[in-house]
Amino acid sequence: MAAARKNTTEDRTSERVVSRTYRAAIRIGEDFITLEETVTLPIDASDEEVTQAVDLGWRIYQAQRAAIEGQIASVRESAGAPQPITVRDPEAPASDKQRNYIAALQEDLSWSSEQLAAYAREQNVDLVTMTKGQASTFIDGLKKLAEERTSYNGQPARQEQPQRQADGAPVNDKQLYALERLAQQHGLDLDAEVQRRYGALPHDLTAAQASALLREWQQRPAPGRRPVSESAL
Repeated sequence: MAAARKNTTEDRTSERVVSRTYRAAIRIGEDFITLEETVTLPIDASDEEVTQAVDLGWRIYQAQRAAIEGQIASVRESAGAPQPITVRDPEAPASDKQRNYIAALQEDLSWSSEQLAAYAREQNVDLVTMTKGQASTFIDGLKKLAEERTSYNGQPARQEQPQRQADGAPVNDKQLYALERLAQQHGLDLDAEVQRRYGALPHDLTAAQASALLREWQQRPAPGRRPVSESAL
């Protein structure tokens, strides 16, 4: 009996396996969440076995997330609502820290100086003379825009419904808002552009069509700016 057990152990030890780890970092607001999933299977595993292993990992993640969200809700209930953030000396000139934060958000949005200045004018903010209070409100607006851009441009760690967009899901409010902003920045007539491209109104677009248009307009240089290759001549 002892010899038989030894052979079984040797067979398992010598079994050839393959491990694969998939890791994705997701930005949510100012926080980053890292998801990681490792699957280890025999080298001759079938497609069905791979699918079962991945699905099991997904079910484990969902159970863990539900448990953690329940604990977070309980902690928040016991702690009460957080106190609103107050700005000291709101009428004082904007601090270097605030200006550096605005510059970082501008980089996240891939905005030129002209685009940032145009947005500031829309918000009735003078970037040169703004106060701490104005800078704080301005930063909140930029953060919201950056989060919205991440939500429709970011690649999800796992697509729960990968066929929805391909099947023609309708455009959503965030996409319409982003299209309107980009059209204003580039001096375009949104209705006319959508009609010319797709023979429809903006609200009649699919999510896939809106995403394609957003990607194209985000890559355009700001009005009045020439491509690097031309300006270098």
